[in-house]
Amino acid sequence: MKFDMKKDKKITLSIKCQNIAPINNLSKDIQSDSLKIGIFADNGSGKTFISRLFRLTENRENPSEQDETFPTDELLSFGQDNGKFEISVKGKDGEIKDDFQITINRGKFPSIPKTKYLYHTFNQDYVKDNIKNYEKDSEIEGFILGKINIDLNEEEKELEKIEKEKRESIDQIKEGIDKHVKEKTSSIEGIARFNKYKDLNYQKVSEGIDKEKLPVSKTTEELIADYNKVKSAPENLSDIQPIERVNFDSDLLKKIRDSIEEKYSLSSFAEEFKQKVKNEQPFIERGVKLQKENAKICPFCKQELKNDALRLIEEYTKYLEDTESEKIKLFKGYAEKLDKYIDDLHGLENNNTDRINSFNEYKAKYIPSRGGVELQKIQSEQLIKNIQAVIEKIKEKVKDISKSIVVEEELISKIKEYQDLIDETVAESNREIEDMNSRKNKISEEMKYTKEKICESIHNDLVDKYRDKIKDINSKDESINKLKEEIKKKREQEKISKKSEVASTITKVLNYFFYGKYTFDKETFRLKFHEKALETGQAKNVLSEGEKNIIAFAYYMGDSHLKIENESDYERLFFIIDDPISSMDFSHVYTLCKVVKDIKKIIIKLSKELSKERFIIFTHNNDFMRIITSSEIINKTLLLKNSEIKGFNTKFTVPYISHLLDIYNIAKNHGSPNHTTANSIRHIIETLTYFQNILTSTNSIRSYIETNFPNDKNLYLAIQDLSHGAWRSEQAPIHPDRYVNICKAIIDHIEKKYKGQIDYCKTVCDNQILGENYN
Repeated sequence: MKFDMKKDKKITLSIKCQNIAPINNLSKDIQSDSLKIGIFADNGSGKTFISRLFRLTENRENPSEQDETFPTDELLSFGQDNGKFEISVKGKDGEIKDDFQITINRGKFPSIPKTKYLYHTFNQDYVKDNIKNYEKDSEIEGFILGKINIDLNEEEKELEKIEKEKRESIDQIKEGIDKHVKEKTSSIEGIARFNKYKDLNYQKVSEGIDKEKLPVSKTTEELIADYNKVKSAPENLSDIQPIERVNFDSDLLKKIRDSIEEKYSLSSFAEEFKQKVKNEQPFIERGVKLQKENAKICPFCKQELKNDALRLIEEYTKYLEDTESEKIKLFKGYAEKLDKYIDDLHGLENNNTDRINSFNEYKAKYIPSRGGVELQKIQSEQLIKNIQAVIEKIKEKVKDISKSIVVEEELISKIKEYQDLIDETVAESNREIEDMNSRKNKISEEMKYTKEKICESIHNDLVDKYRDKIKDINSKDESINKLKEEIKKKREQEKISKKSEVASTITKVLNYFFYGKYTFDKETFRLKFHEKALETGQAKNVLSEGEKNIIAFAYYMGDSHLKIENESDYERLFFIIDDPISSMDFSHVYTLCKVVKDIKKIIIKLSKELSKERFIIFTHNNDFMRIITSSEIINKTLLLKNSEIKGFNTKFTVPYISHLLDIYNIAKNHGSPNHTTANSIRHIIETLTYFQNILTSTNSIRSYIETNFPNDKNLYLAIQDLSHGAWRSEQAPIHPDRYVNICKAIIDHIEKKYKGQIDYCKTVCDNQILGENYN
């Protein structure tokens, strides 16, 4: 019985991406002998987004929730609100070496898991964030040398216990807050858009326990009832009409006072009459005439008068009576005006009561924000009482107009004071009515105000509800900080400085590239150019773009030490390197490959090499991929394309091999000639020419063809014409059968001289791996 031989056990790296920028749904199990992997990807395939996700694991502290921007939103695919990134590593023995997941939700900070490997990521974000001025901070703490001899077991267990309790308490409060908020606001449309709603979170509630409550006069239930009132307000609700003030002539009181204080007697009327006689010449002449015509007794001279004189006397008497009557009529007119004013005041009271009722109805039913506003009642009793006092004085005057009636100045002042008070009340009420009408006509503003007050009230409720629990969490913080400080003090006894390790590593990497042109000062932590230290900000002006990336990569290697807390952490390092050769000269590309190959020697842990190295290198550069593959820097080559990771045949990164396979397929009838065939023929012949003849001339290709293909007189002219840009007619310049014959001749020629090349082509085609996926 025969048994199939078991395959060698492999390391399995599982990677999953969902809705991460251009990667819609990627799931791949990568099996390899070691974690030294190269992934080729064109720009826009998503390699940089994957490196950014790895980089998230390096900072487990979320940004402040007070920030309004969420940089992780940029990692999501267009139109998607959530995404996932999962990594799992299973060793050859089947043991899980690492397993973590990051979930990205739009508008939220992701929870960063604690990973078993220490991922260290180099990409353009690293360059931008850490090497802006290409100057290094020399303030670097130490790391722990070997295992600690001091027993920290109890302290660490206690710390872990308290931290776990704290996390559980916070999670419970967060869950309670979310539940409470949803219960209270589920029926309120659009409230989640308000900033005050977004503040209903653990952070803000926690801050609120030591602050004054937000200014809210109603309970949450009352405010929700207010919201429903506002929501029910009819669209055609009429305005409340303003209160019309009562106009009063303040000069009238002065006229009344002056008139009733004056004494009116017959002598005073006679004096008026005399003056009237003087002013009326015809009346005088008439009196003279009467005196001449009739000598009867005259009242003035005691002589006899007859009918005309008697009529004159009657007129005089009547005049006196009419003058008295007019004065009485005037006084009565004053009293009527004051009575009318009293009636107007009663009407004003009724009008004001009507507006109060309407106002109260609106605020109770539709505009609850005005609930605390009360329109004032018109207080006219005292004013009416004082006006009636003036009327009584007028009546007294009417009884005897010859009597002087005094109106006290204090009475006049009181009436003015009470009138002004009523006018102020009316003006204030009208302002409140105008505001009520404005809010009614802008119901959306009223709705916004009510929703904000609901949020403030819920915040106050949450603060009251969780105050004791949050204080307990804060006390745990004090215990945690105290324990951490104790542990730190004990660990410091066994720490050595990272500074020398960082500086040493940076110097090593710089020496790979620059051979002394650029060096690193271990004391000042500054870059030096030909032994001269560069001033602050000077480095970015001195370095070329390629040199900047080299310096950044050197710092990146040095920063590896900053991830170390214990000596054993070195064995947890996992390097994620995204296109490190940007803008580099090609000679520097080879050097960078050498640096990666020597990582174990460069990252020294206390004079000991790393026992193993782990890295994933992303690139879109064919030549770089070819070098790291052929130099055995990586042992797994992959292609990231269209949200898939496939096997990548690096032989295709050598143009000669690709062209040769095209010609081989045509010669063996596995493919048809096309517009690139002439270029493939030319490339192959040029390569063979240069390989055979190191010293070449401009006619070397023609000579090679004439020597090795003497029977084909048109081959040189054909490939010259067809491999250069020129206008072509629709007719094919060479018949496909002719192409096939040329390809056969070339393959036969190469098989005679370099048989191994054709054997390779045969193997590729026979196994049908050309253009297919494989691992």
